[in-house]
Amino acid sequence: MFRRAKKHLTIQMMAALEPAMLNSLSEKKAVKAFQAAATKVPAYRQFLKGKSISPSAIKTIYDFKKNVPVIDKESTFKLYSLEIKKLCLSGEIKDTRTIISSSGHSGCFSYGLNTQKEIEKSQDTIDFMLDYIFNTREKKTILVNCLPMGVKIQASCVTVVDTSVRSDIVLGIIKTFAHCYDQVILVGENSFVKKVLEDGVEDGIDWKRIKLHLVLGEEILPENLRSYLANILGINPDDAQCQALIGSSFGVAEFGLNVFYETKELIRIRRLLARDRALKETLIGRDPDNFPAILHYNPLRVFVEEQPKDNGLNDLVLTNLEPDTNIPLVRYNIKDEGIKISFEDLKTALKNSGYDDYVPRIRMPLVAVWGRDKITTEDGFTFRPEFLKELLYSDRAVACNITGNFKLSNSKAGLRIEIQMKLNSERSPDFENRVREILLSKVPAKTEIIIYPYRDFPYGVELNYEKKFQYI
Repeated sequence: MFRRAKKHLTIQMMAALEPAMLNSLSEKKAVKAFQAAATKVPAYRQFLKGKSISPSAIKTIYDFKKNVPVIDKESTFKLYSLEIKKLCLSGEIKDTRTIISSSGHSGCFSYGLNTQKEIEKSQDTIDFMLDYIFNTREKKTILVNCLPMGVKIQASCVTVVDTSVRSDIVLGIIKTFAHCYDQVILVGENSFVKKVLEDGVEDGIDWKRIKLHLVLGEEILPENLRSYLANILGINPDDAQCQALIGSSFGVAEFGLNVFYETKELIRIRRLLARDRALKETLIGRDPDNFPAILHYNPLRVFVEEQPKDNGLNDLVLTNLEPDTNIPLVRYNIKDEGIKISFEDLKTALKNSGYDDYVPRIRMPLVAVWGRDKITTEDGFTFRPEFLKELLYSDRAVACNITGNFKLSNSKAGLRIEIQMKLNSERSPDFENRVREILLSKVPAKTEIIIYPYRDFPYGVELNYEKKFQYI
């Protein structure tokens, strides 16, 4: 009873928080985080000295934004890969209990070094979010963590089982334990979770009889993939009363696993944007052919800025506001393209379009995130992997016969798209014609399409899902 009352009170408080007040508090914490890093982190002190920046001159958020340089992975983790202590407070790796590694997708590894205090705070946050979204304090819950690279999920209100990327282990856990719990939360990467569900169907699992939620990460989630997975689970993500959830979370190793996240309300909004192009252009207003993730973040945990780019988009720049962090990162460019969206802008856009009932209860700020990877064709069309994913997953007959892995490149014939079929899927003329029909009707560029049987795909046959797939 006490926990239920506490959760209800916390939600009421979150709903009552004024966005302007949250932003002001976030700005003050950002200046404070800078002062701490500038005086206590040897590498950052040296960096500022080389830029002739006096920490005492940074007193306001205006000073911060105008004069504090933006850093990135190359100027921190790559430069100090053999002297990692210089990136830490007081030049020491102190009280570290866990180290989280990035995927190395960019060719350089970065790390999050978590103290016991950070672990406990992260666990409290995850416990609250799990209870808020899935009511885990009231429902006996098993969380199946099939994220790669040994990534741990710190949670105390659920039963956690770590399987990594072994589909057979995941299915064994589901068959053995799902009936012992009120609900199952499956956490993993998009393509691997797709494989798990499809393998489960072949193994005789009736997913519609299991109360299953999916939390997906590592990549931007295509809406058509969400629809495809929802069909397997027998749920309707557009239904406000739907109890099951297929959501996504966006982590940054240097800042934590759940920096940006979806809620049920945001899922409905993003799917609404997919249907209403005018609303999408009003709210987002750029890169109209590529659909970003729409995610909340806690402005008291991370300060988010935009770094303008020549293409009209921005890189997202983050400042860690956690005082107990081992490696304080200030104005750190994560190299993912995105824009900030204020709660007020979201509310106004929805109300002006007649969607009052879509306005979220929690008034946290948002980001639209496109990710990093893209290719530009010779005729000037910028093409993201997510654009192709939306097309491939729009047709169920196509989606259920591909792994989700493909390679994009420029060739003499134009944009080359190489697609891998699933193991035991038959490459027929009808299937190939259907794929070409879907792609050629939507891709505004000269295109060469090659479809490979599973074992003939030249970019990794026995894919183990341990590494992010390089689509370009």
